[in-house]
Amino acid sequence: MLKRDYIMRKGNDRFKGFAIDLIREVAGMLKFDYEIYLVPDGKFGSKLDSGEWNGMIGELLAGNATMSVASLSINSDREEAVDFTKPFMTRYINVLMRMPTRETSYFEFLNPLSPVVWICTLCAFVIVSIVLYSLERIGSSCRSSPANTTAAERVPPRITMREAFWFIFGSLLQGNTDSSPMTIPGRILTSAWWFFALILISSYTANLAAFLTVKKINTPIKSVTDLAQQTKIKYGTVKSSGVMGFFKNTNIEHFAKMWAQMSEIEPDSMVDNTTQGFQKVKDEDYAFFWDTTVNKYKTIIDCDLMEIGPSFDPKGFGIGVPPGATYRDELSMAILKLSDTGKLHELETKYWGERFCPDLSKSSSEETSELQIDNVAGVFFILVGGIVIAAVVCLGEYVGHALLRASKQTSSRTGKQKREGESNSFL
Repeated sequence: MLKRDYIMRKGNDRFKGFAIDLIREVAGMLKFDYEIYLVPDGKFGSKLDSGEWNGMIGELLAGNATMSVASLSINSDREEAVDFTKPFMTRYINVLMRMPTRETSYFEFLNPLSPVVWICTLCAFVIVSIVLYSLERIGSSCRSSPANTTAAERVPPRITMREAFWFIFGSLLQGNTDSSPMTIPGRILTSAWWFFALILISSYTANLAAFLTVKKINTPIKSVTDLAQQTKIKYGTVKSSGVMGFFKNTNIEHFAKMWAQMSEIEPDSMVDNTTQGFQKVKDEDYAFFWDTTVNKYKTIIDCDLMEIGPSFDPKGFGIGVPPGATYRDELSMAILKLSDTGKLHELETKYWGERFCPDLSKSSSEETSELQIDNVAGVFFILVGGIVIAAVVCLGEYVGHALLRASKQTSSRTGKQKREGESNSFL
């Protein structure tokens, strides 16, 4: 990688990364100087139709480079063209994608229960309220001894239809009401309703906490093979790379299908370099096949990116040298010594050891977020709606009572005037 202020630097000091640290350690052990340069065509190296090689392999064969130090995987074609040292790292292939946006809703507090459960709860509220009123009415009639009392003397039920609805609603929300059932059937029904409300409210509360605080994103692609079964998300890799060579030569059915999609149906999905591939991931619905080492590092420094597995096609990264180079064994021994002393592990930890982004594929107490206004705005909307409805009803009652009083006063004055007029006529 280039350092941020690479323009102000010169030579090897312009670069940073695992490969840069590796060649520095090897050069220090073997006592040699080196100069780093980037290949002109930006390719890793693949065999062209003419039989020549491009990229870093071509530079080694042309004698322009003494060695290649990069994420250059060792495969059979490259091994026939150049020599490689012992692998200093093992890489796999997986998919790098953009993290899907987590959509929020003002009425997200409704999500813990499905629409069917909400509808069933509403129906249960209405039915239980009606049944409770009926039980109280029948029970009150039985207690009034209808054989010995008249209809006017019979005791009316303590809970009216309006009070029955209010009592059931208050019980569901764990509120207090003035009225309560007096009959045994009514109390049995109330006990069953209270148990129902206890379980429902407890389940809702537990599920609501998970919905509002735990960040878990469901991605449209669960695995690499899902890409082959859809056409919405494009996918590709770098031209003339080891990853492209795998897809081109594989006999695995779904990978061969992906290669046909990338190379023939949507050739624009193939990119010229990794920078272009990472940019397409950021800007488009695009999945980028690349080395796990690079993809993992990208997800560490950029929380908007994520990896999709499972990983496949294990290959080793090795330092490439021209065919028959006598110093290959010395480079291999240096790599083995770095591995034995733990220096390679130390360099890996430096770049891949710490993760600053939460793993959204899991849900744990450590990966929760505080509630934002978007999560609970619907509750405030309901509160404001209740205030507005209550104000409108209050205004309606006030106007209605005012009109009723005015009507009574008018009727009273009319009646008084009429009586006075009859009195004068009589006189």
